Amino acid sequence: MQMTEPFAATIAAVVPVIWLVGALEVHQMMKIYLASARYLEETAGEAEKLLRDVGERPTSEQLVELNKEIGERLDDGVEQTKVFPPGFLNPLWTAVVAALLLSEFEALRWLATDDPGPRPGLAMYMLVSTMVGFGAVTIVPVAVAMSQALGHLRRGKKRHAAVRDAVEIKVDRLRERVDGYRDEAQTLQREVDAVRSERGE
Repeated sequence: MQMTEPFAATIAAVVPVIWLVGALEVHQMMKIYLASARYLEETAGEAEKLLRDVGERPTSEQLVELNKEIGERLDDGVEQTKVFPPGFLNPLWTAVVAALLLSEFEALRWLATDDPGPRPGLAMYMLVSTMVGFGAVTIVPVAVAMSQALGHLRRGKKRHAAVRDAVEIKVDRLRERVDGYRDEAQTLQREVDAVRSERGE
């Protein structure tokens, strides 16, 4: 592999496109992250307000309801902020941009130089840095989308299990009540039978 004019021109044309796509993706991910952070702040504010509303001695029912209401919202927000937070994304994208910037500079310099030579090491560097940039703008969004989808699935399963458990508890309580009514009915029937037998009916 060596530097050629078509190769250098292609690198010089492709690298800015990768920058643009990557910048848009980073911007979009930051918007999602910031929206999740705002959501968490709002939910925390609502939780504080609800705690003030229930007073200093809330009942256990109020606490259970508060935990259920706020807990799900906090779980949603926390789960969303776990998807490639800026602390991970910014250094990664900065390294990719630096590598691409050097490739762009070297491609333009090579094109502008009279008889620059084949420079196989430079050709290999440009190929690798361009492919890393291409991978960053294709693989990271797919990984983020998959992570978000799996997070939604996990939260959906958790909510489904909670609803199922709540329904099972209610069904068990209804069964207990029905059994209680059945026992009362049997007791009443025995009393009626006893009264009838006393009367000789």
